Amino acid sequence: MVRSPGGAPRQSPKKRTIEYAASMLLMVLVLIPAPAAATVSVSDSTVTPAVLMPGDEGTITVVLTNAAPVATGSALNIQVDSEGVNVTQEVPGSAYIESVLISSKDVVVLSGSYQDIGEIGPGQSIPLTFRIRAPGEEGIYFPEVWVRVRGAAGMRYPVPVNVNSAYALIKRPALRVERTVPAAVDPGDPFTITLTLLNEGEAGANDISVHINASPQAIAPKASENYYVPKLDPGEELTYSIPFETDVNAPLGLEPIFVVIDYLSADLTPFQQVSTIGVPIVGRADMGVASVRTEPSLVSAGDRVDLTIRIENTGTADARSVRATIDDLNLSGTKEAFLGTIEPGNDGPAVFSLQTEREGDYPYALTIRYSDDYGTHTARQPLRMVVAEADTIPTFAIVVVVVIVAVAVAIFWYRRQEREE
Repeated sequence: MVRSPGGAPRQSPKKRTIEYAASMLLMVLVLIPAPAAATVSVSDSTVTPAVLMPGDEGTITVVLTNAAPVATGSALNIQVDSEGVNVTQEVPGSAYIESVLISSKDVVVLSGSYQDIGEIGPGQSIPLTFRIRAPGEEGIYFPEVWVRVRGAAGMRYPVPVNVNSAYALIKRPALRVERTVPAAVDPGDPFTITLTLLNEGEAGANDISVHINASPQAIAPKASENYYVPKLDPGEELTYSIPFETDVNAPLGLEPIFVVIDYLSADLTPFQQVSTIGVPIVGRADMGVASVRTEPSLVSAGDRVDLTIRIENTGTADARSVRATIDDLNLSGTKEAFLGTIEPGNDGPAVFSLQTEREGDYPYALTIRYSDDYGTHTARQPLRMVVAEADTIPTFAIVVVVVIVAVAVAIFWYRRQEREE
């Protein structure tokens, strides 16, 4: 054994090499993911500074991520503003983190024991920082991050800490997925998602397989569902434009597309990560005139007319606050009707009561105002009403009958007077 100038024993290079190899083997074995009920995992860890001197202070920062998939069929909160359609959604799958701490026999934790952190939702992350003091001897140490999630088994994650060791830690790739998604998609319309795959790690990723998994009832990719990349070096990125098509009967809501990435590190350690892309399926209402009917069916000058116009929704979303008005019609009466909400594929009657005065051809415009998830809309359709001349035949017939009756009564009275004389 060799002693340092201060008298402390120092290990021989051969023994240190053996201990380092054993430590590396232990780290590889511990880092292999084991099945767990919790969806919360340590997605990243950073030691600052990267190499500590014996007895120095530093920090360990870990990032906790809830990898639960986004559920479908949840209620949407859709808002329309000047920047477009904003869609948010509440989904189940939140995890309540009860405690996070670091356990180690060698590394001293100076601060950073967290209790009752609270809930993090699917896809959300939270960073936590611990202040530590390095051991007095050189080497590579593995303090463990202990995470306790309510209703799930506890999780332990080792973080390698290099204390002035001459041996470099194993460098690993770190893939990140960026995506560009349309603000809203109408059922039946095609759309395109842009995926960018970035390697932000310190080593290359090999044999990368990207699999696109969409809901077969709502969304289907037009191109291939699988992509292969032989290698992605640190700092490199790849971009894919993936076209999709939607079913005309796709349910409204946030439909998930899962991106599953499998790859190998330089030491052939397998990794898999799953990213969820939420596609907002937002329907659009479309209003039009289904039929026009008058009562009486043949309108004459002087008639009181009930005009019924059935308005239908041929779109894919509810039409709300539907209001119909008659414009530019030179007749008196009621010219506005409120119909409320009309669902897709249904119609509703707009009834107007009018009074005709003169015969003629009366053009007018029906204006329909309604709102849907994209905002307030106005639809106009030109129509016309024909008013016939008043029918004078019945009046003339009545006059003739009255005259005949009057003549008959006069003759009867005259003859009766002659008999009496």
